[in-house]
Amino acid sequence: MFIDDPRISNVVFYPRKIKIPEEMSPNVKVLKFQVKEDIMIGGFYYTADKNLPTVLLFHGNGEIASDYQYFAPTYFNCGVNLAVADFRGYGFSTGSPIYSGLITDAYPIFKIFIKWMDDNGFKNSLFVQGRSMGSVCAAEIGSHNPDDLKGIIFESGFASIYNMMTRLFRVSGPDITPEALNDYSNDTRIKKFQKPVLIIHGTKDWIIPNDEAQLIYDAIPENVDKNLIMIDGAGHNDIFSYQEEYFNPLKKFIEKYK
Repeated sequence: MFIDDPRISNVVFYPRKIKIPEEMSPNVKVLKFQVKEDIMIGGFYYTADKNLPTVLLFHGNGEIASDYQYFAPTYFNCGVNLAVADFRGYGFSTGSPIYSGLITDAYPIFKIFIKWMDDNGFKNSLFVQGRSMGSVCAAEIGSHNPDDLKGIIFESGFASIYNMMTRLFRVSGPDITPEALNDYSNDTRIKKFQKPVLIIHGTKDWIIPNDEAQLIYDAIPENVDKNLIMIDGAGHNDIFSYQEEYFNPLKKFIEKYK
């Protein structure tokens, strides 16, 4: 399919690879999601307490799951454990990154992770977060409205894949039209949401402009509880440094729906 053309994938994705660490902190667990016979997605689970809710996070482009060891303690302060899943070709995941893989791998990861939590004695209270490129995965999972999902968090995410392809990645061609990309677009899936949603975005995000956050908000059905937080002055890659503005709304959202 044209969205997975290598010429597009080479422009869109910035994968980094690592080996599975041989030594890790006792509170970090390696995750392996066998989503297809030939595709294994890797990740890490950063544990504060088995009785707390969990956020399953899909990270941004150029990031990998092991990066979040530095942010996990701040999530712990919000009263949650943090699980982070990589994309194909990122971290120690197999395969090569393709856009359709973000969509097709997301819900299988969610289902496998729910079973993993149950098998390992973790509280069945799960939120999904999509940061930047990871918003594709969060939108796909949210569109299924699974019973085990408490809420969805978008951070620095986007609604329109057409906007991202043309504005951010400067991709053009006869197949790059809003109509042709509709089935791959986040807003198409967001319109199906029935779970609470929190949207966090920086006002000075020049990579994914904050009008995408508004488009996410507008695509969510009116009967769904939704909240849009714009962090004044925050950009795309420094948004975590606005800790109070970022994590206070996140903590309130978790507390309300856990």
